[in-house]
Amino acid sequence: MNILADLEELLRVYTGRPSSTGGRRPRVAVILGAQVLRGGRASPTLEARTRHAGDMFARGEVDLLIPTGGVGDHPPAEADVMSLILRDMGVPETAILRERLAVSTWQSAVEVARISRHGDIDEVLAVSDPLHCVRAVSAFERAGLVAVAEPVYGSPMWRKKWLRRGQLAREGGALVWYWIWYGVGRTSRQ
Repeated sequence: MNILADLEELLRVYTGRPSSTGGRRPRVAVILGAQVLRGGRASPTLEARTRHAGDMFARGEVDLLIPTGGVGDHPPAEADVMSLILRDMGVPETAILRERLAVSTWQSAVEVARISRHGDIDEVLAVSDPLHCVRAVSAFERAGLVAVAEPVYGSPMWRKKWLRRGQLAREGGALVWYWIWYGVGRTSRQ
């Protein structure tokens, strides 16, 4: 994809007409982090993303879950909070591979790509809010992985229209920022 195609896709997602991904789906799901609240509690957005991925595992749609995210404003790491939720959902520890360093979508893409090279993983599902999936997929592709969006329509960032509008503006700006600083949305890979 290129930056214009990414911005067009962002508008398609916002208006409820995302491009079809079709075809075979990866068996590895990367859960993009979100805020951890005081006391180590998951924010509603983090909870929604994690439960979505855990349900996919329970249905046999994926074999491995990679929660990604380091320590933000409140410890512990986002990946650790997600792992606890997944374990409470019955996901075995052997199906969880934590990435605890990243504090941005770009860092998540780079770290998951690094981990993936050791685990022979070359394609992933990017589990996140629908609008964030556009940037996440482009970032993972720039980092060297084939990525497919797995939008979480149950996220409060999608269900609440005022949050969705704010996220549209944020993601549009973030796509341009990622294009300038990291080359995300450019036609060639690293």
